[in-house]
Amino acid sequence: MAISKEYFCFPDEGRDQHLAMAPRYASPFREKGIRGVGLHDLGPPYEICRVSAPWHLVLITVSGSAEFECQGKKGVMEAGQVWVGPLETAYRYAALERWEFISAALFQTHDFIHLEGDYLHRSLSHSALPLVQAIEAYLQESAATKGPGAVAPVGLANYISEAIIRELGCEEAAGGSRQRLRLTQVWEEVNANPGEDWRLPVLAKRMHVSVRQFQRIMKENYDLTAEGLLMRIRMEHARELLGSTDLTMMMIADRIGYRCVFAFSKSFKRYFSVPPGTYRRAIKSGLTPEDVV
Repeated sequence: MAISKEYFCFPDEGRDQHLAMAPRYASPFREKGIRGVGLHDLGPPYEICRVSAPWHLVLITVSGSAEFECQGKKGVMEAGQVWVGPLETAYRYAALERWEFISAALFQTHDFIHLEGDYLHRSLSHSALPLVQAIEAYLQESAATKGPGAVAPVGLANYISEAIIRELGCEEAAGGSRQRLRLTQVWEEVNANPGEDWRLPVLAKRMHVSVRQFQRIMKENYDLTAEGLLMRIRMEHARELLGSTDLTMMMIADRIGYRCVFAFSKSFKRYFSVPPGTYRRAIKSGLTPEDVV
C-alpha cells in the first residue's frame, strides 16, 4: 500500500510527540489493534494531506479546532470531538488556531470494519482530559523505566487503549454483529460466484483478517470450517447444474471452480456418495434429488 503524507509549512514551535511502543510494556496497544498514539499541540500553518494509508487515523480534539476535508466533504473538528479518517482514503486536516489533540493509528482488523468507508465525526462520550493525563504519565514512565520489569507503563497502556477504543463504538457486542454481517456478505459473494478463486487467504482478505482469525470466526459463527462451507456451496451448485442443464461435466466443473473434471467427479462422489454422471441420469429419469442422494 503506497503512503503519501506531506507537511505544509510545519510550524517551528509546537508539540508533536509519539508514545514509545517498546514491546516490554506496549503490548496492550497491539492487542487492541492500535499501532501508534501521539499527543500534539500545534497551530497554523500546521496542515497534513494524505493520499492513502493502510490504517485508520483517529484524531481526538482536546482544545482549539481544525478543519478537515474528506470524500468531498468539509467540516471542523472542535474540542470534545473525535474524528476518524478511514484507511485507503484521501483526506486533509489543518489547524485553525492552537490545536491540542490526540492521534491514534489503528491496524486493519475485523474489530474496525465499521470504520471503513465513510469518515467518523462525533462528540466524545467522555472527557478527553483523563486520557491526556494518562498519556503524559505514560510518556514519563516509559522514559524512566529500565529493564523488563515495567509495570506502570503497562497499566497506563491498557487504560489509554481502552479509552480510545471506547470512543469509536467498538463494543464487543457491536463488533460481533458487524463481524457476522461481513461474514455473511463474504459467503453471499462466494455463493454468487462459486467458480472464482476462493482459497483461504482470499476469503480471509475479504474479512481483513488473517487466515487463522478467519477460521476462528467461522468456528464461532457457523461451527464449520471455511473449506467445509465452500465445498457445500460448490456441490449444491453442481447438483443444480446437473439436474437442470445439459452442460458437460467439464463445463460444470469449471463453473464451480474446478480446473480438473476428474477432481470434480471425485469430490462430487465423496460429498453425495454417487458419481455426477449417475446422479444426472437418475434425475433425467424422473427421480427427485432426495431419491438419489
